[in-house]
Amino acid sequence: MKIIEFDITNTPPNDKDLVLCLGFYDGLHLGHQDLIKKALDTGLPVGVMTFDIAPRVLLGKKENYCITSTFDKADILEDMGVKFLYLMHFDNETLKVTKDEFINRVLKVLNPKKIYVGDDYRFGTGGEGNAEYLKRFFDVEIVPLMRINDIKISSKKIREYIEAGQMEKASYLLGRDYRISGLVVEGQGNGHKIDFPTANLDLYYPYVFPKQGVYMGYAYFLNRKRKAIIAVGTHPTINQLLKPIIEVHIIDFNEVLYGRELYVDFVSYMRPIEQFASMDDLREQLLKDEEKAKNTLQ
Repeated sequence: MKIIEFDITNTPPNDKDLVLCLGFYDGLHLGHQDLIKKALDTGLPVGVMTFDIAPRVLLGKKENYCITSTFDKADILEDMGVKFLYLMHFDNETLKVTKDEFINRVLKVLNPKKIYVGDDYRFGTGGEGNAEYLKRFFDVEIVPLMRINDIKISSKKIREYIEAGQMEKASYLLGRDYRISGLVVEGQGNGHKIDFPTANLDLYYPYVFPKQGVYMGYAYFLNRKRKAIIAVGTHPTINQLLKPIIEVHIIDFNEVLYGRELYVDFVSYMRPIEQFASMDDLREQLLKDEEKAKNTLQ
């Protein structure tokens, strides 16, 4: 898959057959996948056009907003058979672009044979443009939002599930477990003091933060998949922090991972973060968590 980065001033011209899917596609959930598969069924080369960051993050409405990083989107889209990822830079200038400017300066330059969008698609400053307006200029297929068991699949609903710690429900709508990735950085070393080392994650992307608590899941590094316990919190027993962080204990593993990239999948919520009377009490609980995760995860 070819990744094409651009902004409103330099849209790359296209003179070849192209079916274009438009949207931010946060999460690339089952509904998004269904839309893209419909585009792939045309047999023509398919491109997905999205922004490099969510408008809400740029506007400062929410710091941790996104379900899926750009890197993960690219991996998923490539596996689906998408040929082009058009990654448009979103900034304050983009916010001012009207619906007609977007059509003339971006879409007409990309020259798609057909466009696929969800029925809630909006574009242009203030979301003034919609799918019906696009039909005045292009051959547009409007795909209704998908439902499963009368639940509307939406990125908003998935974010709500993640923030509530309901990982199984989020996974059900995503079609896979919720994943975050980041760089392993040096922490305070408190885990080593109780023979329970953790990898502290410096996140690459403004991911939705799960509810504070302890989760079981998987960690991926160096093409290896390992069972893991994931703590989201301020570790109140030891030097309580002002903001929650994500710490990953990889089961039956004790190698140094500083400076390495780590992917983490959240499978299910185990328990809330607690303040223990002593480090020994904390270690005893962590050993119970580890045993439960080892016996539960496949």
